[in-house]
Amino acid sequence: MPAPTKQALMILLLRLTTNLDSFEKMDLQWDQDQRRLINGLLGIFKDPKSSRLNQCAAAHYLGELHASIAVRALSEKITLNYVRTGFIDHMSDLGAAVEVALIQIGTPSIPAMIRNLEESDDARVRDLSLEVLYHIEGDKDIVRLRFQKAITAQKDSQKQARLEAALKSLGEMQFDK
Repeated sequence: MPAPTKQALMILLLRLTTNLDSFEKMDLQWDQDQRRLINGLLGIFKDPKSSRLNQCAAAHYLGELHASIAVRALSEKITLNYVRTGFIDHMSDLGAAVEVALIQIGTPSIPAMIRNLEESDDARVRDLSLEVLYHIEGDKDIVRLRFQKAITAQKDSQKQARLEAALKSLGEMQFDK
């Protein structure tokens, strides 16, 4: 069962609280705590001394929190993954934590994925960025329209060429739903 949303918890707290001032204080505290948590996770994710496991776990929770403030950092490390090291490894589902986090964050991730495709010749970056775009949009045709718009707007011929190559790759890729 997924975690309750902030809205659901606030409705429950409002029903339990007879004083609106108390409710507003709880709401403010919730937002401050969430910002602190996101900043802490972002610090772990960005810290070069953090283990790959810790970075992937931080990415996972940033996605769960829909932390749009983390999109740039996540997109810059889209190829980061956690490779299972032992037979019994409860964190093995973090293999694609960054990709999944960007998908969970959703629409705010789209410009960063377009930027990845404009700036990188790395096939893995291209494929993962295309995966994220497809899973956010849910339709190759919508992703194609985004590419056409980006290609038209882009003045740099090298970036245009990369976007056109990504558009070609999009047509050749098969995505899991």
